Amino acid sequence: MRILLLSHYYWPEVGAPQRRWTTLVRHFLNHGHQVVVAAPHPHYPHTRRGEFFSSKVGRRNVRVEAKLSGTWETGELGERILRVPYLHSGTSMARQLLDQGVAAAGSVNAILRRMRGGDAPDVVISTTPALPFLFAGDTVSRILNVPHVAEVRDVWPDLIRDLSLVTNAAGKYLPSSLTALLEEKALPSILTRVQRRAAAVVVTTDSFCARLRRRGINAEVVRSGVSQSEIDQAPHRETTSSTSGEISAVGESWPAAASERTNLLYVGTVGRSQDLSTVIVAASKVPGIHVRIIGDGADGSGLRALASTLGSPVEFFEQTTGTDLAEHWGWADAGLVSLGDVPAHTHTVPSKLYSLMVRRVPILGIVAGEAAEIISSSKAGVVARPGDIDSIVTAMQALVQGIEPPDERAREWVVDNASVEVMGHEYERILRQVCS
Repeated sequence: MRILLLSHYYWPEVGAPQRRWTTLVRHFLNHGHQVVVAAPHPHYPHTRRGEFFSSKVGRRNVRVEAKLSGTWETGELGERILRVPYLHSGTSMARQLLDQGVAAAGSVNAILRRMRGGDAPDVVISTTPALPFLFAGDTVSRILNVPHVAEVRDVWPDLIRDLSLVTNAAGKYLPSSLTALLEEKALPSILTRVQRRAAAVVVTTDSFCARLRRRGINAEVVRSGVSQSEIDQAPHRETTSSTSGEISAVGESWPAAASERTNLLYVGTVGRSQDLSTVIVAASKVPGIHVRIIGDGADGSGLRALASTLGSPVEFFEQTTGTDLAEHWGWADAGLVSLGDVPAHTHTVPSKLYSLMVRRVPILGIVAGEAAEIISSSKAGVVARPGDIDSIVTAMQALVQGIEPPDERAREWVVDNASVEVMGHEYERILRQVCS
């Protein structure tokens, strides 16, 4: 099968979408399929390519930079990558959407110039969170007359209204009546029509799948899968902050005494959807908690200012990987998963949740809906209500006082439901179905 993937985020960048598609492309290639990826020159989470390659996550991939002057590139797995233009973006939502729109249009143009006739793929996959790529996949599939599988990893179109997307991106230029019309009716209607035209829409949670099916959309669930290397790792060992520097083995209550500091680590996007401001406020109220935030995003500077103003015990580090990231996890007693208080997020399960569960890292989940149910049912950690400072304070106090680390049930759930093998085979099933 010849598979064409359209994505705004791809190797050598790092992040949840990049990890998901690295593992999926590896699976497809190992099972005899051909893969072509249309993606911008690597730059995320920075505004341009040069900043990416000078960053901690880009330095190890600097050897790739010389290859980017041409249109085609061979990926690390042997896939063919069609690099397309992008716009030097900024932290504002409007600039990010423009960047994604330019890349999506560039993908359509590049693909149609090179893949008509005998070079056409058997199936086109588009993937969000870059929303314009959904339209790019729809356009390419209709012109080339091949099925379109639309991967919608976030809860689109519901998030348009819940996050006031148009208001935040262009509210100062448009009247409120127009932004309300676009957010509540026009854009959701357009997106739903595109989703209905797709041969299949892949989502990552059961609850969102059910919602889309009620709208007449052929939705399928493929959860984000953890790699075999993560599954094979030894269980996380929590490092306490006591003066003795002792490490408590999994199976013991942690930390060993309530007077010891509990280290809470967040790794991921630092943006509006995560609402990490509530974490900073809550941490300022809980003696014994210490937080590290590893990552970049639109809210980074504001969160730093808030932590400084409150004197909150929070440290910030830029996005990193490899040995540096492993050292942060060696420091951590627990991992943080956080989403803001919007209705659509009840149908969202961040992929990092599965990685923490399979490694048996105790979790503080500031989540609701399906994600909260997974944590609670598998006894993987403690849950707080998004947007509720008092609830988050209570959960942090529970961490400081000591709770039992996750047992084997959390790991087994991930292996059975969210491993790379499960993800790859489910995707292959869907692709064969739409191509038959």
